[in-house]
Amino acid sequence: MKFPIWLSFLSILFLFCSSLPKNPNLSRNGCDLRFQLTTSQTGGETIPQLTFEDKRIKVSKIVYHDLSTISEDWMRAKKNGRFGFIDLEENEVSDFDFYFVGDFHDGYAVFRSGSNFRDPRGFVNKSGDLLGGQYFNMVYNFENGFAVVENKKKYGIMDRSGKIVIPIQYDFISGIHNGWAIFKREEHQGLINAKGQEKKFIHDKYDLRGYFYEGTIVFKHFKKMGIMDSNFNIIIPAIYDYLANFKEGLARFKLGNKWGYLDQKGNIAIDAKFDSEYDFQEGYASVTIGGKDGIIKPNGEYLIEPKFSHVSYFNEGLAVVEDGGKRGFVNTNAEWVVPPIFDQLGPLKDGVFTFAIKEKWGFANLRGCKNK
Repeated sequence: MKFPIWLSFLSILFLFCSSLPKNPNLSRNGCDLRFQLTTSQTGGETIPQLTFEDKRIKVSKIVYHDLSTISEDWMRAKKNGRFGFIDLEENEVSDFDFYFVGDFHDGYAVFRSGSNFRDPRGFVNKSGDLLGGQYFNMVYNFENGFAVVENKKKYGIMDRSGKIVIPIQYDFISGIHNGWAIFKREEHQGLINAKGQEKKFIHDKYDLRGYFYEGTIVFKHFKKMGIMDSNFNIIIPAIYDYLANFKEGLARFKLGNKWGYLDQKGNIAIDAKFDSEYDFQEGYASVTIGGKDGIIKPNGEYLIEPKFSHVSYFNEGLAVVEDGGKRGFVNTNAEWVVPPIFDQLGPLKDGVFTFAIKEKWGFANLRGCKNK
């Protein structure tokens, strides 16, 4: 027997969405996003059920204890305290015997061999094979075909064939971006590529930080941070308390207790007035003032003023916004396209999003709408 919680999409909008306007089209990529949330009784347990009017939108059972964002068509789920993976048909495509496992990147997922945080780690593929037959003290996600590995506080890089292409002998090494990684080894630092070729930067008063991205390197000098180019020429002087890599043409900076953004010439593009902020993604950035989140445009104007308890970055044109303790999706017109009814909500990724209602997780698959 089913008991309707809310009878229609519009009734939810009236109840929850007074702070932002509704999207009159109620659609996304051709999907009709009107839905009903109901419950059913199974074995004395109340189970929520989400049903979209558009039958091309497939919704899973809301029964999982944990569910990650989709990654290479699989989602990490949790059952009886262990992790495994399901696919978009809700098939269990791996055994649920991982104490810890990450999402898939470049065909491999990071996993830990035991229940203790100090247990060895490695990479597993979708067939359950251990990459290279090797475990390490720590491993990091594959990115651009390479992954950082660490043993006894020394770092190196492995490729997708399981070969160690950069020996595990560095005091620090970043992931490879734009063909180069930042390294530190004894008194040396600089850039290194996947062939092991080093571009050394010898200077005892400058400390290279982070990773090489879009042709630039963040560095620290006497507790202040600046940016260099790939030849170690300073393009932004070290006058900031914190400085991030450029993303979409802007870099986050911190002066005192406030955050702002610089352009690629080092000019202040957005004044330092935020308590915290994130990189720009899909043309917008999430910011915080006075404990409330909002979203800004590259010119510093607000798309959504900071008055929400949580606002995420945009992904595939939608941002997660929390209002009244519940989460939903907002589009780039600052309109609700899925109202805030979820206790937890993952980003829309590859046409799929995960959500939680009363501590149980499920997912919605919007991919079928793209064929319209």
